[in-house]
Amino acid sequence: MLSLRDLIVAKPSTVISTFMYDEPVAVRTDASQNEVTGVVARYNLLAVPVVDAEGRLEGIVTVDDAIDTLLPQPSKRFLPRLFGRSGSAER
Repeated sequence: MLSLRDLIVAKPSTVISTFMYDEPVAVRTDASQNEVTGVVARYNLLAVPVVDAEGRLEGIVTVDDAIDTLLPQPSKRFLPRLFGRSGSAER
C-alpha cells in the first residue's frame, strides 16, 4: 500500500518499495462493526482493507461506512444540512 501523495512527490527514479507499506493496517472479514470503526479512527484512515483468513483482499470499508455505524438513525437526517457535496462544513 502507498500514499498517492508519496507517489506524486517521489522522484521518477525512486523505487516504489522505498515508500510503500509492506503490511498495511487491515481488518478481517469476521471483524465487528465496532472493531472496524475503531481501526478507522485509531489510524485516521479514509478506508481500511478487509481481508480473509489467508490475507486476501475481500473489499474495503470507507470512513463514510464507519461513520454510518456510529450515528444514531435520527441524526443521519441532519447530515445533508451540515455537509455539502464536497464533504466540508457549510457556512
